[in-house]
Amino acid sequence: MTGAPAWLAGNMMKVKRWMPLRAMALLIGWMSLAGAQEAAVEEVSLRVLPLGNRAPFTQVIRDGARHEVDPPEGSLPPREVAVGIVVPDDAKTKPEEKLMRLRLGEVSGAIRMPRPEQPVVALRDQEENKLWLKQGLAAAKSTLLVVWRSGKTWEENRSLALDDSPEAVPAGSARVVNVAEVEVKMIWGKQRYRLLPGKSVVLRYPDGSKGVSLEILYTDKNGELRPCLSTTAEAGPAKRRQWFVYRADRADARTPIQVLPLAENR
Repeated sequence: MTGAPAWLAGNMMKVKRWMPLRAMALLIGWMSLAGAQEAAVEEVSLRVLPLGNRAPFTQVIRDGARHEVDPPEGSLPPREVAVGIVVPDDAKTKPEEKLMRLRLGEVSGAIRMPRPEQPVVALRDQEENKLWLKQGLAAAKSTLLVVWRSGKTWEENRSLALDDSPEAVPAGSARVVNVAEVEVKMIWGKQRYRLLPGKSVVLRYPDGSKGVSLEILYTDKNGELRPCLSTTAEAGPAKRRQWFVYRADRADARTPIQVLPLAENR
């Protein structure tokens, strides 16, 4: 059998060279599409801050030794919660829950999850295996969920979702959040503010300042202004400073309105 004509052999060589190039182009296109789809899955993060007062520390003497008395039932938030995205009851699949440890007066560690279509999360008491609270997330990629007691026990609670991203409290500023049920007054250096319940304010440090005096006041039963915080807010690029105003949930608290300071590394 004679060889192929020269014109046919030339075209066959072109086809052989073209096929690997086409396969490579298709592979690169597929990898780019897969990467774009993966990048399109945006994640959000969540931290939780339970605000309130601990029960008084008490001890009893038993068998000649001192023993700490457990706090009253319901006087502390759950030690551990399972955080899940709220989906319709008829959903075919439900996102996996993630565990979070809680401690009164401290910010929890952050958990990450895909941004849900309906940005609502449920926190389930892991020990009691029942819903503890349900709350919408902030519009930002990071949410700080502030939770406080609204009744006799932590089963009755309220919450506020805050933007927890670095841009929420930029360098050169601080934030005050009021979750008490009353308006408070603030004196930031020479500036005066009114902060309504459920609101927050970002305060700017003067240029070149090393610190600013901050005073937060509430109105007592007699209509008199009483301080619940008087401090110097140190300035510096390394720390993000916030103050959370809340109502004391103990009858013997020193002041009915209290403030939790929070300083975190940026």
